Amino acid sequence: MVHQFRTSLAAVIVAAMVAIPAAFAQPSNVAEISQSGLELSADVSQELSANRAEITQAGEDHRATLTQSGGGLAIIRQSGFDNRAEIRQGGAYAGANSLNLLQDGTDNRAEVDQLDGGNAADLEQSGDDNRIELLQIGGGNSLTHQQLGSSLRIKVTQFGGASISVTQSGSGH
Repeated sequence: MVHQFRTSLAAVIVAAMVAIPAAFAQPSNVAEISQSGLELSADVSQELSANRAEITQAGEDHRATLTQSGGGLAIIRQSGFDNRAEIRQGGAYAGANSLNLLQDGTDNRAEVDQLDGGNAADLEQSGDDNRIELLQIGGGNSLTHQQLGSSLRIKVTQFGGASISVTQSGSGH
């Protein structure tokens, strides 16, 4: 009899745990951080709406700062050594932003602002000492970017419904 009570109580608790998030499904901030190595840091700040952040840093001395107010997604992976990323996506509880950043080598830097709109970005820097500064404001902006070599620089500012795809290879562009 005691065993049946525990089983029934466990079933009620599980059912309540499933039902409660469905009732309050509006804001769903999720952040998954997985770090390895030495002196890694991640600073995630998400506000209301359907945000999601996933930061994975593997080497040493990385830093990723992410702020999402409103919109969301943003997946950052940094692998080598001493890569930095600062991403800030929406205004006060804005709509859909997205980002997928991968910095693989050493000493890569990225600064991204995406504000108020259906912005998306898909950035990848693979070599060493690469830099990107991106600012997308307004409508349905999009950017796909790769810098596969070393010592590559790019600075992009987009307003409205623009779209861009940049690939730099080699070194020193």
